[in-house]
Amino acid sequence: MNTKIQSLSGTIAAQSSAQGASGISVIRVSGLKVKPIIKKTLKKELGHMKAELTPFYDQNGKAVDRVIALFFESPASYTGEDTLEISCHGSTAVVDEILSSLYQQGARPANAGEFTRRAFLNDKLDLTQAEAVADLIQSTSIEVARAAQNSLEGVFSKKVFAILDSLVELRSIVEASLDFPDEELEETGHKKNLEKLFMQTRDSYLTLLEQTRVACKIREGIIVAITGEPNVGKSTLLNRLIGDERAIVSEEPGTTRDTIEANTTIDGYSVSFIDTAGIRKTDNKIEKEGIRRALEAAESADLILEVKDATHENTGDSEDAGKDHMVVLNKADLLNKRDDIKSKTKNVFLVSALEGRGVNKIVENLSNRFKNQKDIELTITARRRHLTSLKESFRSFDIASKKEKNDEAGDIVAEELLQAQNSLSEITGEYSNEELLDSIFNKFCIGK
Repeated sequence: MNTKIQSLSGTIAAQSSAQGASGISVIRVSGLKVKPIIKKTLKKELGHMKAELTPFYDQNGKAVDRVIALFFESPASYTGEDTLEISCHGSTAVVDEILSSLYQQGARPANAGEFTRRAFLNDKLDLTQAEAVADLIQSTSIEVARAAQNSLEGVFSKKVFAILDSLVELRSIVEASLDFPDEELEETGHKKNLEKLFMQTRDSYLTLLEQTRVACKIREGIIVAITGEPNVGKSTLLNRLIGDERAIVSEEPGTTRDTIEANTTIDGYSVSFIDTAGIRKTDNKIEKEGIRRALEAAESADLILEVKDATHENTGDSEDAGKDHMVVLNKADLLNKRDDIKSKTKNVFLVSALEGRGVNKIVENLSNRFKNQKDIELTITARRRHLTSLKESFRSFDIASKKEKNDEAGDIVAEELLQAQNSLSEITGEYSNEELLDSIFNKFCIGK
């Protein structure tokens, strides 16, 4: 069931080109009143997709400017509605006068992203394609621009829809088998076919998950949570990593009561460091809340930097250290030359955040992560909401797969597959809500 929110009304107008004086400015109009507006402001009718050089008249019948007018008749337009594009001279006075005349003739100022939002609501774009429009506009590298163009053309959507089709097929097979005995299912090869389809769908999930992770990290950067006990030097390390006194440093335990976020760039990619409250037992309500937020930040982060005091025994051993978990042994400046810290694990770094020694090794590790991502062809752009929905969908699918393998009740398997389907549908906007749409389109420019 399509649950798109049909909440937009009226005819809208806005400047689509950049604000300020320019050689040419572009103004867009979309909605039911476009044709009457054309008759009143251009004093003629326009054919579909036929550009005309013509005067534009204000509400008093005076020519404001000679413009190039291009009309797109519904549904063959960007928004799916009757649409007019006006290319005029880029004087702010001319643009303001044209917009004022359009408003007087029944249009209203467009909201941020409203043209693209209407395209989504009118089924001209799905939600991933709509987001790709913003990604294309905001792209800072040709790689991201090409990936955004791929997503706009539906490459990402097709991958999602392919998995959705598999989930629907799996559900239909599982539900159809509820009334048949196991013996009969074995004879028809039902179980083998079902097992094969589960395996194929799992492979599709894992491939798309990896592509989405890479695309998401390259577009938005990576989130690094700095965790550890109080007074191990987390805030000092944060300041050293970003090259600024962003976090308050004190010898008093529990100084950091809330998460502190600071951004920097490494090899042209964004890295968000989150300094968290020291994790310890405490009765202080404010500090408890800080610890809760610290654990929450660690859960959602792409990478954890767990800071430990190098002067304590056995700090070099960590079962958690791995691909997405680095252990930082801080306060190396307090060690004697004879002190020997041994570690049985990789991704363990001995540093002095106070003096800066060894911190470059952490930066190099982060840099290598981006280099590894560059080696993977960036074919799509993706956002964290896509990754979250994809993970939730795969989690339900995985439960269904295991229950089916263990010959558990088919109705439970079918329900988990339905949950997987619903979570995945959130990506393309088949299931959406007003709040989600607002958060996406409010970040668009007014004329797009």
